[in-house]
Amino acid sequence: MASLPFFLVTPADEFGCGYYRMRWPFESLQRLGLAQGVISPYFLDRQTLQELDPDVLICQRVVEEDQIARLTVMRKATSAKFIFEIDDLITDMPVDNKYTSRFHKNTADRLKRAIGLCDRLVVSTPALAEAYGRFAPDVVVCPNSLPNVPWASLSGVRSSVLRPRVGWAGHMGHLGDLKVLYRVVRATSHLVDWVFLGAVPEVLKRYSLEVHTHVSLFEYPAKLASLDLDLAVAPLEIHPYNDAKSHLRLLELGAMGFPVICSAGVGAFDYDLPVTRVENHPDAWIDAIVAAIGDRDALARQGDALRQAIHDHWLMDGRSAEWAAAWGLSR
Repeated sequence: MASLPFFLVTPADEFGCGYYRMRWPFESLQRLGLAQGVISPYFLDRQTLQELDPDVLICQRVVEEDQIARLTVMRKATSAKFIFEIDDLITDMPVDNKYTSRFHKNTADRLKRAIGLCDRLVVSTPALAEAYGRFAPDVVVCPNSLPNVPWASLSGVRSSVLRPRVGWAGHMGHLGDLKVLYRVVRATSHLVDWVFLGAVPEVLKRYSLEVHTHVSLFEYPAKLASLDLDLAVAPLEIHPYNDAKSHLRLLELGAMGFPVICSAGVGAFDYDLPVTRVENHPDAWIDAIVAAIGDRDALARQGDALRQAIHDHWLMDGRSAEWAAAWGLSR
């Protein structure tokens, strides 16, 4: 019996990108008996690499010069297939994104050299394939999905209070996106109870019923479920960076059974999911929220439909064949 292909997986970080795009997909393939291997937080030395003798080496968001140098050495030390993973448009980030300053002015050149050392580029969206595909001999789009544990077993409990609970969840990287809501929250605070999870400015806090502090990646699913929202909002500013983002926010909110209103005209949300899309104008958002809360039963049905769509199509184990193909097991 042939042995399973051996993966060497090197995530770029210990945050969402490292888990959603590297650790959790690999663990899914491993659990389903499609692959074996190891996860290493750093590039291995030549001897260890040759002892492991991987069939596939997957690296993520390699942009530092010492990393590129190590990748060059590793390329010469093994016959493994090299896969490069990236899921953000790091060469064109919004000014309000706090992570913008962390990348180099010559990031595009660094990416070109690093991706060029690999056999395939795997990205999460078509926009990323268009932006960086020219650097690679081969490019594959493999969209983000949710790990079955814990997302498949969680759901929010809709409130029974008179005023609907309307909420948002995010982190410091979304402060620019939140500006869409400034007028909206103020104008609707007498109609709904606003609930926020994550870093939000004072201008929104003063009109909110609840503001929950940021939690870790592993605490986030249960915390999100505990918000018990009747309606969730997902604003994104119009920007190339957001056109290249994935629909992960819709998946997370929808997995809770929360109906979602999101920004229209942004590539990140251009997926066939039963959500309400509105233009990024305060009046459009206000009208959409008022209309949604006018029929709580219909709103609940929308949330149920979204949750079902995610369970049917966007859980990681169900997309294992797609991940396996993207990472070179069959294609």
